[in-house]
Amino acid sequence: MSTESLHKYVRKMRRLNIDKARGPAPHKPILMLAVIELIEGGQVTENSIPVSPELAEIFLRYWPKVTRRKPDLAMPFFHLKSEGFWHLHPNSGYETALKVATQIKSVSRLREIVANASLEQDLFLLLTDARDRETIRQTIIHTYFPECKEQIESLITETQHIRAYRKSLLDHVELPFSTKKLDKTSQINSKIRSAGFRQAIMRLYDYTCAACELRILTMDGESATDAAHIVPFRISKNDDVRNGISFCKLHHWAFDKGLFSLGETHKIVVSDLMTDRGPTGQRLSELKDKPILLPDRAHLYPAQDAMAWHRKKILRH
Repeated sequence: MSTESLHKYVRKMRRLNIDKARGPAPHKPILMLAVIELIEGGQVTENSIPVSPELAEIFLRYWPKVTRRKPDLAMPFFHLKSEGFWHLHPNSGYETALKVATQIKSVSRLREIVANASLEQDLFLLLTDARDRETIRQTIIHTYFPECKEQIESLITETQHIRAYRKSLLDHVELPFSTKKLDKTSQINSKIRSAGFRQAIMRLYDYTCAACELRILTMDGESATDAAHIVPFRISKNDDVRNGISFCKLHHWAFDKGLFSLGETHKIVVSDLMTDRGPTGQRLSELKDKPILLPDRAHLYPAQDAMAWHRKKILRH
C-alpha cells in the first residue's frame, strides 16, 4: 500500500467527529482500536465486521481505561459511517430501516438491522499490514488518549502475550501428550496463561458445553462455559489443549467432583455413587453413554491418557 494512502487514513483518524458536549467522547476511537485488535488477532480476516461478542468484549476492555462515561457500542458502530471509510450493510428486509435511521440506541436493535460493517478496501489492506496497522493505532492513541497511553499500551501488550500463548498451545499439539508437569508453564504469567488456555479451548468448542451442548454467549463476551483441565493444572502444570475441555458451570463442577468422567470412546461415564433429581434434561444420569461434543479435528480431541487418569483418580467408584 502506498505511503500516500497511509497518510490519507492517518489524517482521517486524527479528525474523527466526536461528541464534545460532555467532554470528548471516546466511542469512535475505541471502536477503531477494537477493530484493529480483531484484525491483528486473526478474528477478522475478510473485510466484514459483525456486531459480535468478541468485538464487544474488546470494546468494553478498553472503555474503563479511558473514561467513566457509560459504554455504548451501538452508537459508534452506527455513527462511524459519517467518517466515510465505514460502511454499514443491512440484514435482509431491513434495507429501508437502515437507510432512514438517524440513530440506533441499543445493541439488540443494531444487530436486528445491521448485518455487518466494512471498511474502505484501502484502509482494510493497511490494517492487515503489521507496520501500517501500528502506525494507525498509535495515531489514534496519541490523538485521543495521550493521558492514558501507558494503560492502553499495557493492555495491548498483555493481549498480544495472551494471543501468542493461545497460538503456541494450538501449534504444538503434535508433540506427544504427557500428564507430567511441564516446566515451561512456570515461566509464564498466570493471568496470561489462564486467559490463553481459555481462549484456545473456547475456540475449539465454540463456547459450547461438551456434555450438554449449552451455548450462551453475551454481547460483552461473557460465556456460560469454562475451560476445564482434565488433569488439574495444579497437578499436571499442563495446558496442552488435549488436557482441556469446555463445560458449562454445572458440568465443570460435576466433572471436577468426579460425578462423571469420559470413556475411551469419548462417551460420558457417570459415577455409580451419584444420584440426582430434577428436570430430565438437567440430570447427570441422563448423560450416561452420551458422546461428548468434540473439536472439528481429531488430533485435538481430549487425550486418552488424560481421560484415563481422570477415570482412575477423580471418578467416584
